[in-house]
Formats: sequence, C-alpha cells, structure tokens
Amino acid sequence: MSYNWILIAYTAVICLSSILFDKATSPWLLILLAVAYLVVHIAEKKIIGSAFLQFGLVMAFHWSSQMDICLPLYIVQISKPMYSVKRLQSSVLVSIAYTAAFVCIAFTYVPFSNYRMFVLLFSAVSCLIVGILFKRYLYVIENQTLLLDNEKKHLSTHDALTGLYNYEECHRQLEHLVHTHKTVALVLIDCKDLKSLNTINGFHGVNRILKQVAQLLRIMFPEALVISRYGGDEFAIVLDYSDSGHTQNYISQLMASEFPKLTGIEINYGMAFYPDDGVSKDDLFFIAERNLYTMKRESWLKREEHMLRSEKLRVVGELASGMAHEIRNPLTTIKGFLQISKSDNYNIKPWYDLIMDEITRMSMLTAEFLQFSRPHATQFKVHSIKDCIQRVISLLDSETSRLGHKIDFDPGPEPLPMLMDQDKMLQLLLNLIKNAFEAMADEGLVRIRLTRDKELAVIEISDTGKGIPEDELDQIFLPFFTTKETGTGLGLSICHKIVQDHEGTMEVESVIGKGTKFTITVPLSHPDASPQMSLSGNRATM
Repeated sequence: MSYNWILIAYTAVICLSSILFDKATSPWLLILLAVAYLVVHIAEKKIIGSAFLQFGLVMAFHWSSQMDICLPLYIVQISKPMYSVKRLQSSVLVSIAYTAAFVCIAFTYVPFSNYRMFVLLFSAVSCLIVGILFKRYLYVIENQTLLLDNEKKHLSTHDALTGLYNYEECHRQLEHLVHTHKTVALVLIDCKDLKSLNTINGFHGVNRILKQVAQLLRIMFPEALVISRYGGDEFAIVLDYSDSGHTQNYISQLMASEFPKLTGIEINYGMAFYPDDGVSKDDLFFIAERNLYTMKRESWLKREEHMLRSEKLRVVGELASGMAHEIRNPLTTIKGFLQISKSDNYNIKPWYDLIMDEITRMSMLTAEFLQFSRPHATQFKVHSIKDCIQRVISLLDSETSRLGHKIDFDPGPEPLPMLMDQDKMLQLLLNLIKNAFEAMADEGLVRIRLTRDKELAVIEISDTGKGIPEDELDQIFLPFFTTKETGTGLGLSICHKIVQDHEGTMEVESVIGKGTKFTITVPLSHPDASPQMSLSGNRATM
C-alpha cells in the first residue's frame, strides 16, 4: 500500500511540474493519462494484458508531460516484470524495450545538442543497467531463498545427527506408500545397551556409534525405500518385497548375524508387512513395535536367566569354598595328631578326645550344611506364635539361669496363629536367643516382643550385648561369615532361610555397646483356620 502512495505522489509531482513549467501538450490529457496509468497499475491483477497497457500508458504520459523526470516510472515498469520473468535474457529484452521507448519519446521534445544527447543517452544506459542489476539481485535473492527453503525442509524431515529421515517424516513416507498400495516391509531396530555406553564413551562416543549405524544401514539396505532414525537409539527401515517369508529370513540373518558382527552392537528388531499384517500405517507400526517388544522381553529373560545361573554358580562356589575351608581345618588337626601318634606306636589315647572333638565338629558342620542347602518337603500347619515363643523360653530356662541372663517376653493380647513348620520356627527362635546369650558377656536381658501389623506378625528379639559393627551388618546372613572363634557361620544363614521359607522378612539393627535387635515379620493365617489343620500341599524348602 505504501508503494502505491509513493507512485501516486510521484506521478502527481510530474503532472504539476509539467503544467507549472508549461511543458504539457494538454494539461487535461496529461491528468487523464496519469489517472489511467495509476488505475491500471493498482488494479493490474484484475485487468487482462495490464503489462502491455501500462507500457503504452507510461509512454503516452511521458510524451504528454515532456519531462525527463519520467525516467523513474520506466525503472518501476522495468522492475515489475522481473519477478515473473525467470530468464535473464528475457529480463534484458524488457529493459531494452523500456529504455528504447524512453529515448525515442525524449527525442521528440529535447532540442539537439551534444550535452543534451549525452545526458539522454547516459540516463537511458543507466535505466538499462539498473534493470539488469535489479534482475541479478532478484536472481541471487531467489537462489538464497530456495537454498534456505531446501535446508529448512531438510532439517524438518531429517535427523540432524545421522542425516536419516526423522520420526515424523518416516510416518509420512510410510503413509504415502500405504496409500499407493505398495507392498512394503517395516523393520524397527533397537540398539541394545547403547544408553549404558554413555558412562563409558560419553555422549560424543555414542553419537559416533549412531552415525556408524546409520551409514551401515545405508550400505546393508541400498534398495530401502525409507531409512529413518525412529528414536534415540531406534531406527526404522521400509523395504519393498515380493515374498514376505524370504524377506523375513533375509532381514533376520542380517540383523542377528551381520549387523552385530560389523558394529559390535547387539540389536532387537520387529517386523510388519503390508498388506499381510495390516491395512494402514498405524497397524504396521503397532505390529512392528509389538514384535520388537516381544523380542526385547525374550532377550531380557535370557539375560536374567544367565545372570541367575551365574549368581547360582557364584553362590555354589562360595559355599564349596567355605565348606572346604571349614573341613580342612579339623582334618589338618586330625592329621597332625595321627602323625605324632606314629612315633608312639600309633597310641592316640592322649589325643583321642581332641580327635573326636574335631570329628564331631566336622559332623555338625556337614549336618548344618546339608540342612542349609538340601531341598526337603515340609508339611506346614497352623500354630500359635505365642505358644512357640513360650516353649522356647521353657527349653532355655536352665541355660538362662546358669548364665545369669533374663528373658522378658511381651506376648501381646492375641495368640496370632500362623501357618508354620513348628520345628523350624523353634530352631529359628532358639538360634537367635542363644546368639543373644553369647553376645552378652555379663548378666544381660533378652527382650522378646510379639505384635500384630494388619495381616502380619512382628517378632522382635533384642539383647543388651556388645552389638555388631556397622560394616558387618550386611554380611551376617552370608554363609560361613562369623565373628566367633568356634562358629561355623551357618547359624544366621539358616535362620534367614527359615524366615524366607515362611514367606517373611528378617531385619537387624545394632548399636555398638548397647545391643542388637532382630525383627522378624511373617504372614498370619486365616482367622477361621483350625490350629491343627493340615494343608493339602507341601511347601518345598530350598
């Protein structure tokens, strides 16, 4: 709009100047031509052949005004076709036509003189040069705009790191292929453990790996219709196919064998085929993602199984090592006594008691180890936890008096029935209370508290002993870990296993110099169950 007002104002100035200086051949004709020129200029998009009409009107206006200052109007008319005329040669011809028209009309009113001819020709040549430069400028601007548009389009459709199609463009391309009813196979690829490499190689190293993966996919699938970076470490490939079975075998071979061999990266992948598996783009992605998830899950289960097997082998190795160590010590002692007895005509009487003690120790150690490690079936029944604790206190009554300790039992208001192996529960409580006795050098107090927490029974056994160092608390339930000089290190491990067999938990708290507290939480049985009801199934303890 501002451009039109400038042109109107400039045309008005020419009219006034021509009339004022008495140059116009006919003032009314000049004004009429000016108005006609401006109307055609403003409404040029609605008038057929407006370019030729403007060309004639600007020449008539120039001839009527008899003013050289009409030259800018010619320049305006030269610049206007430059937007629509694509070839530079055509633009030059347009510029020459307007320049020639300006010169021819100017000759009709300019008196001949060398100076006037020089000014006229210089103005004409300047008009021509301005037109050509303007077109050249437009040409450069258009090329830059085209480059920027192409770059913008590329950035909006491609991944900046790998140069592949991005997520949105992958969906658009596949949707277009589906609409054209082209048989295609969609493959989604997920690089396993690539995120964990961030801590090892840093994100720069992972970016380098992603670029290598993208380049390798281009090489492995040169006939692919679409290759895109679908997510952080996920890629998508769209292939044309004729036989889905052959294509599936071909892709599986490349993904499972060739790709990990070339990159050192294992992958999960899922495939879907159009139109066999789905009739839309969303169907294909859903099926491919489902197949990818299934493969991820199977891979995860295999890894977990491998880790579990490795952990079992590690535990077996530790148990075997601990057992060998514990048995080797008494065997070494027995061997030493037998070697000494050889010099005394094999008279082992002086060492008989010591040898028997060591043999008894090995027998006890073997029995405890078998109890800890050998599976056996046990029939669980409903018993009162309160009765079990009171029975344990009665069994330890003489030992409690002999050592000078005291047991304080807070039974709570309820009997709290529990599905249990009574012998195992008695063994658990006996072991914990005896450990408490051994932890108290002087006369001490063992507190036993039985409470209920919703559907759980909570047994707390605390002592006033020396306590357990904090750095040892995480190890006390490990087999063969002991701080006693004569202990096997299996007692608390067996206790912990008994609690696990009863689907409970066992926690320990300790303060050096103040004592230790074990907290056992086990599930209660149904309140309507009979105390002596035998369950139909047996629980196998490992």
